[in-house]
Parts: sequence; C-alpha cells; structure tokens
Amino acid sequence: MSLIALALVAVTALVALEDGGPASLLRHAYLVPVLAGALRFGAVGGGLAAMAAVLLSAPFVLPEIERSGLTAEAVEGLVTFAVLGLVGVLSGVLRTRAGRQGRRYEVLVTIQRTLADEATLDVSLARLRAALADRLRVDEIAIVARDADRLVVAGGDRVVEGSLVARVLDGGGPVFVEDTGGSGRSRRAFATPLVSGGDILGALAVERKGEISVGERATLEAIGAHVGIALENARLVSQQRRFAVELAERVAMARRELEELDRAKSAFVAIASHELRTPLTALQGFSEILALRRLPPEEVTRLAEVMRREARRLGRIVSDLLDLSRIERGLEPALCRVPLKLEPAIEATVDIFRQGSATHFITTECEPSLPVVDADPDALERVLTNLISNAIKYSPTGSAVHVGARALDGTVAIEVADAGRGIPADALGRVFEPYYRVPDAAGAARGTGIGLAVVKALVEAHGGTVHVESAPALGTRVTVLLPSCAAAIPGRSRSVP
Repeated sequence: MSLIALALVAVTALVALEDGGPASLLRHAYLVPVLAGALRFGAVGGGLAAMAAVLLSAPFVLPEIERSGLTAEAVEGLVTFAVLGLVGVLSGVLRTRAGRQGRRYEVLVTIQRTLADEATLDVSLARLRAALADRLRVDEIAIVARDADRLVVAGGDRVVEGSLVARVLDGGGPVFVEDTGGSGRSRRAFATPLVSGGDILGALAVERKGEISVGERATLEAIGAHVGIALENARLVSQQRRFAVELAERVAMARRELEELDRAKSAFVAIASHELRTPLTALQGFSEILALRRLPPEEVTRLAEVMRREARRLGRIVSDLLDLSRIERGLEPALCRVPLKLEPAIEATVDIFRQGSATHFITTECEPSLPVVDADPDALERVLTNLISNAIKYSPTGSAVHVGARALDGTVAIEVADAGRGIPADALGRVFEPYYRVPDAAGAARGTGIGLAVVKALVEAHGGTVHVESAPALGTRVTVLLPSCAAAIPGRSRSVP
C-alpha cells in the first residue's frame, strides 16, 4: 500500500512541477496507482486509491472552476475525476470476483483430488474437511456423507437429532442460523446438502464468528453440490474398479476352466479312441474267426454273443457322443416317450450285465404297485446302463451293486448303489460335468467322463432330477427321480447273482 501512496505523491509532484491546469495530460498518470491499488487490494483498494487521486488532483481543478467557471478544461478535469473513480471501483470489483473464482476453482480441484483418491470414505472426508477448513476460513466445519446404511461423519462423532445437519439430511434445503447461542461474540452457522442427481448424499456445515454473507452462502451451496457430484463420481469409479477386478477374476477363472476343459477334451479323445477301438477290434477279430467256418456250433454261438455284446457297447458309446453333441449345442436329447413299466426295464438291463460279467453281485428291489412312468425306453435303458456300468467299474471285484425303485411323492425313485471307494466331497458338484473324471478314480478304471453328463441330460429331458450321495470308502448312491403316471402295476423283488 505504501508503494501506491508513493506513486500518488509522485504523480502529484509531477503535475505541480508542470504547473498543469485542469486539462494537464499528466493527470492521467493517476490511473497507474489507481489500477495498482485495485489489482492488489480489490474493490476496497481501488476505491481508496481513486479517492486519494481525486483529492490530490482537486487543487489543480477546483481553483480554475472558481476563477473561470465550467470551462472546457474544467469539465475535462471533472471527467477525469469520474474516470478515476470508475476505473478504481470497477477494476477492484473485477479483481475481487476473479479472486473468488480462483479460490472456488482451488476448492473444486481440492475436492476432486481428495475424493478421487482410493482411500476409504472416512479417510477421504477427513482430508477434505482439513483442506476446506483452510480455504474457507471458518472456525468449525463438518462433512457428513451417506455410505450404504451408515453415516460417515468428519468433524464430529455423530449427527445429533434436530441439528442443522440432521435437518438437511431429512430432506430440507440449506439452513442458516444467525446466532448459535454461544457466549460472547455471536457465532453464525450454515449447512447445505451434498446433492447429486436430486439425491441428498450428505451435508456440509460451517460455523464462524462473524458474518457469513449471502455470497459466501451461495459459494458454500455450490461447494456442496460439487462435493455431492464428486462423491457420486468417486462411488462410480470405485464401483467400476471393483467390477474391473471381478471381471478380471472371472476372466482368469474362465481361462482356467477353458484350459482344464481343453485338457479334459484331449484326455477324452484318447480314452474315447481306446473305448471305440476295443469293441471294434473284438468285432473285427471274431468276425474273421467266424469267416473261417471251422468252429463247432456252440463256439460260434459264444462268439456271436460276444460280438453282440461288443456291438451294444459300441452303440452305447456312439449314442452318448451324439447326445453330448446335442448337450453342448444347448439342445435336449430326442425322446419318444410312452407309458413304461419300470420293473421289467430294470430287470432287462440288469440281466445284460449279469450275462456279461460275473465279477459283481447285482441285486434288484422294486416296490410293489410301482407307478408307470412316461419315458423313452431306449433313453431309460441308457440311463440304467451308464449308472450300473459306473457302479461296477468303480467298485471292487466281488462287491455288491444294488438297483432299486420306489414311489416317492408323485415320482418314482430309481437308485443305484455300490460299495466302491466313493467320491470326495469337493468332486461331488462336478461329477455331472462333461469330460470330468474324479482324480482319485481316473487311474482306477478307464472311462470317457461323459456317462453321467448324458444321464443328467436324459433325466432332465424327462422332467426328472438326479443327484449323488457319496463318501470316501463308503460307496456311492445315485438317485434318479422321474415323474410318475396315474396308473400303477404290481411289482416283485428278487436277487440276481
């Protein structure tokens, strides 16, 4: 300020030395200290500098008016007074507004930088409170934000019912209190909502000794709106980051599953090739032997039975592969459903295994008056064949395999149980996946890993369900539930060695 005063004195001295009258050009030099005062101290500084310039230049203008009246030179001097005043005040006002805009911009940058951090909401609000307290020049400041079902408070422990913040959070607009009721000098408080998209996300409250002007309140409202938008943006960014992490985890999981599926398919191709080659080799070898026509009739009959069994096995593998192809394309297996008596179907399938293998003791037990089911006979045979084949394959030689059927709440339950090594608990949820084979059992017996997947697809195509109960060393029980028809037929029970 002293430099501005010195400049005013210097200009006055120059005008005096020139002995300038009202129209002296040196009087325009007063604009320099007036502008300097306005730019340095705003509206107040510009106004004071302009007033000082007018007072210092008045002795050169007013005497001329007294002597000669309102001459052209006198009017020019008066216009200079007006210009000095206008320049000082207007320049100061513009400087003040520019300063406010600059401070507001700094506040907005602080808000964005603070809330864009990856810190927790509690930490971010505490940092924002400290930054705003320094820039807003208030005695007390509190920021409250909603976070799901809780309130995060920076600048206090909790929100008191009936307080300014509570009134704002309850849906009210900005609240201004002339005097908070403290002792001594009055303290004024102002609270404004943090809004985004019409939703109240929190509240900003300040308290100060002295006035909180209308302009300052408008600034605080604008800051509240910007904090609300920044909070919403931070929430969206955090949500986006979380989604990105989850997506990356899902992509990694999908990649692992694809790699595992690729390995399983490679193993399946090798196993399926072996499974197909075995019956084909048997058919080719026995057919060549029969072509020689040098065997007795009983031997021909035996070889023909072996060929029939291997052909049936080959047909079952091909049917499973065709069904698997439909499953992977999202299609249901083709069915030709008719009312079917379950007990004869079960006995017929068990008889096939009895004739083909004497390594296991197979028992059947069908409940009397067993309801009929609406099922495809071929599909049901393949379901039973796959289940019994697995039970024999994964249980020790000489052990028992039990096949039973009973009525159960509008359905018929078909159960196949063995006394094998069982299935680990962590593998039970995957046994119906195509190509999956239980690791412990993978080396115990050969298989394609598609049998249970086909069973599940065929059963569900009938409107039924299938589930597995198993435990290591306690065996495995597979239960198929099929909807029953209204009719029922007599049944019987017997054991098949």
